Amino acid sequence: VISDFYEEPEAIVEAVTPLRFRGNDLIVFHVMDPTELDFGFSDAQPFEDLESGEQMPVVPEAFGEEYQSLVKAHTDALAQAFSAVRVDYSLLDTSKPLDHALYRYLGSRSKMMKSRS
Repeated sequence: VISDFYEEPEAIVEAVTPLRFRGNDLIVFHVMDPTELDFGFSDAQPFEDLESGEQMPVVPEAFGEEYQSLVKAHTDALAQAFSAVRVDYSLLDTSKPLDHALYRYLGSRSKMMKSRS
């Protein structure tokens, strides 16, 4: 499953977990843009919600740390929830080539499988 997982972690896990329990090996790739990960904005400007079109004025100095904390809490919650139901979770930065991310994931998975043997 490849998604931006722009939803509450519990709802996401509930939606994809049935795939895991039908005998499938499930891997989720959480794709995020670098600006979503590090909030590298410096100028006050309106931000637009791409799903609703709603605009909100944002002052980065006042919001940056809180934003990063919320993103980390969200990705940590996803990682923990997926781990609890034995689903592999991988966070991907869209600025990096997809083949590198897949290679890194498959390499770590291969090491994990060898250690189980």
